[in-house]
Amino acid sequence: MVDFRSATVPDRFSTADAHSRLDAEFGFSPDQYSQDWDIELADASRLQEFVDAYFALDLDEDERFTLMELIVASADDALHSHKLDAGLWGSIHNLLVSDSSIHACTIHSWCCANSTCEDEEFPLSPRIRAVWCEAFD
Repeated sequence: MVDFRSATVPDRFSTADAHSRLDAEFGFSPDQYSQDWDIELADASRLQEFVDAYFALDLDEDERFTLMELIVASADDALHSHKLDAGLWGSIHNLLVSDSSIHACTIHSWCCANSTCEDEEFPLSPRIRAVWCEAFD
């Protein structure tokens, strides 16, 4: 098993085309100055909708990657507000594991490998570390 703290994962970034497609799908207002699209648009109340879209929409790999970034950020918001349903998290966990080749960068980033204490982590980080262990064991 490769420990997430010592793993080297290539950076991956969402594309403008993926943002445009998902902006249209979800009714987001495009913002050319957005630097953290997934964080800015994360919405715990729409998490189920985002997960359903991952299954239902005909998405290319860049769109799947970008949508999963939004899903993970929204799941973190839901967990932070104590509203993350266990069944929904199970679906997200399984998607991350099954598509780990697409989402390795996202998984690794949310593991917070460089953190030295819990205050430097996301509420979701322990769950994402479990995903890492299952996906890359």
